Amino acid sequence: MGAVADTHTLDPHFSVDWSERPVMYAIYNTLVSATPTFEIAPELGRSWKISADGLTITVSLQPNVKFHDGTVCDAEAVKWNIDFILDKANNSPQFKQLDPFLSGVEASGPTTVVFRLKKPYAGFLAAFTERPGFIVSPAAYQKYGKDFGRNPVGTGMFQFVEWLPDDHVSVKRFDGYWGRSKASLDGITYRVVPDPAVRDTMVRTGELDITSEPDPKDIAVLQKSPGVKVVSENPSGHWWGVQWRVDRPPFNNKALRQAIAYGIDRGEFVKVMLGGRGSIANGPTPSIVWWYSRTAKGFSYDPDRAKQLLAEAGYQNGFSAQFSTDNTPVGLQFAQLLQAQLKRINVTLTINPVDPSNLYQEVLQQKVNWTRTDWTLRADPDGLLRILFYTGNYANSTGYSNPTVDKLLDQGNSTYDRNARKSIYAQIEQQVIDDAPYVWVFYPSEDAPMRTTVQEYAWIPDSVPRYRSLWLAK
Repeated sequence: MGAVADTHTLDPHFSVDWSERPVMYAIYNTLVSATPTFEIAPELGRSWKISADGLTITVSLQPNVKFHDGTVCDAEAVKWNIDFILDKANNSPQFKQLDPFLSGVEASGPTTVVFRLKKPYAGFLAAFTERPGFIVSPAAYQKYGKDFGRNPVGTGMFQFVEWLPDDHVSVKRFDGYWGRSKASLDGITYRVVPDPAVRDTMVRTGELDITSEPDPKDIAVLQKSPGVKVVSENPSGHWWGVQWRVDRPPFNNKALRQAIAYGIDRGEFVKVMLGGRGSIANGPTPSIVWWYSRTAKGFSYDPDRAKQLLAEAGYQNGFSAQFSTDNTPVGLQFAQLLQAQLKRINVTLTINPVDPSNLYQEVLQQKVNWTRTDWTLRADPDGLLRILFYTGNYANSTGYSNPTVDKLLDQGNSTYDRNARKSIYAQIEQQVIDDAPYVWVFYPSEDAPMRTTVQEYAWIPDSVPRYRSLWLAK
């Protein structure tokens, strides 16, 4: 399969890059999984029970599960993984996803794990469908230490074979897999091919069986190509936009941020970049999930209002800044279209192309300020909104801090009443839209070009491709 960018680590306890997740879903199992409708389903955990007060969650594990190294994946192994994340000394990025809510975990039997919560947390199980839920081999971790990320050992359908940086990661079928459904493929090779046009051509020629994130202008050609099909999710749970540091000059100026937001013609982005295959993004939540708010009001395209706000921000004579983007054809196209649009309101962009494998790392290290960004949904609204907007959270790379939003996030995850939560998240969405730590631009159609022999591919709203259950027709 064709991958957009290389990985930095295959250790889920330290993973932060999107490009690592498709590989990890092959090597590891999560404690629970998310369905294509974003419901929580069994995986390593076969069933669970939530106490009446919401403070205890008891998970029953699948029996007779083994890691690729032959060691047993039981309740003690799950406890070891959670304890590792909760140990502040380990500095896991997943710490801030669990520590605010989880006081401890117990192995009360070989296949029974008990989670003790500090307070009710409606999004708790959903958190274990992604990085905090990937269960690694404690024995392998102790064997490899800091090198575990290049020697990953899980319980998944596929086991690690090799990683050649900037070229590929390969895995092979794990014949000792515990589940009823075994892998049909002998192996998967994740080939790093940053250029979407090249990936698309490789699918057409048969060099790749499947890829994701094609160039939108190639879709029509791919759909008509012999031996090729495209599986789509439109609208998707994946948004594109821009972000900046709101805690330091020059973007600590709200009027400046809003001026730029009014200066972006989202309809033109959907037409030019996506060929109409997508939709305008007013905020971080698309219409495909239950917490979507019909009342959320985003920034319309209004150049006159943009110029007025620019003057109020103190930039009567215009504003100039560097804009960083991934050095890919679509990343550069995004930046160039943004550059042309903002020139109309006297905002000048200098484009700084960055290797796609390094862009997010440079954002986290604050080496860049104003950047292109994209994120995908999580199985619970708290999952994404909290990591991006709660003060000090690990993925809060904008420096955003709003006590009202923090309070609402805490209220939203402390009740299991879905209607009450929906109302709370609508308030959060409107507040972050107005504060503009991000400016949302569009939701692309999520498309997966593949050979017609590829079977059983399905999108999940988090837009992370799962390849482990695929099979090839003869």
